[in-house]
Amino acid sequence: MGKFMAREYVTLRSEEVGGELKHTETSITRMKLKSVIARVTRGAGHYTIRGFALGDGTPLSRVEVRIDDGPWRPAELDPRNTRYSWQLFSYRWEGAAPGEHTIVSRAIDASGAIQPVAANLETKLTTWENNAQFPRRIVIS
Repeated sequence: MGKFMAREYVTLRSEEVGGELKHTETSITRMKLKSVIARVTRGAGHYTIRGFALGDGTPLSRVEVRIDDGPWRPAELDPRNTRYSWQLFSYRWEGAAPGEHTIVSRAIDASGAIQPVAANLETKLTTWENNAQFPRRIVIS
């Protein structure tokens, strides 16, 4: 580990030990499972939601998309994805109503790890490794 990695690229987490809050500083090593919706485009009678997922090389099981707190729906992974590439995905959104919508994605890897919601990262005290689900608001006109 290089000079700056050991000093600067660390994360601070807290946990309760014996009734006291204990902070632990650790070096960042493996990338945490993460996905993000990057764009929504209009097609003929539908919209396409596109994004990417990242991880530590553990194969992805799937990426799911959720619209307006509805059910999680499976996205399609790009067949050109490789083990360590950005895992591109898309979801065909049929019947989008005009108005404001909230869309979010989550990645799930082959070991069963699921990308967390922000509330699950409350004990993480630094911005490094923020892999929470990232809801996006869009407007369909």
